[in-house]
Amino acid sequence: MKQIHSHSKNSLFLMEMIFVLLFLALSSAACVRIFAAAAGNHVQAVESRQIQAHTVSVSEIMEGSDGSTDSFIQYLCGGISDASSVSWYYDSDWDICEKQDASYQMLLELSSSRYEKAGMLSFYRMDADHALLHSTELRFPSIQSALKEEES
Repeated sequence: MKQIHSHSKNSLFLMEMIFVLLFLALSSAACVRIFAAAAGNHVQAVESRQIQAHTVSVSEIMEGSDGSTDSFIQYLCGGISDASSVSWYYDSDWDICEKQDASYQMLLELSSSRYEKAGMLSFYRMDADHALLHSTELRFPSIQSALKEEES
């Protein structure tokens, strides 16, 4: 007659619990990675939305004004200008702030000529490596120069 070996029910239950705990640990690790990636994507989406809004504002000012640093300071408050550029500093919520408190910098470098208002608009993250987030070149015809030539 054959002998039947029976395994203890406790050892089977223990093995099953180990597999369940292993599955839960792997699942939770995957969930943590998904949430971390979602947080990073959210930050990038906010940056992109703010960059787009500020680019539109600067473009409209450049198109509708004489393109000087004074016009940008007048219409877009909080800027700091020097000879041919204007800088704006923003905190992590994209509110205007002082340079030492800034998380982001928007820099407009003007290079206008007689017939054209032009500039390079750049956005930087104010971290250790001063990372460039976005840069775009803006160009508009200088209507004031064309009108002055027609009058002459």
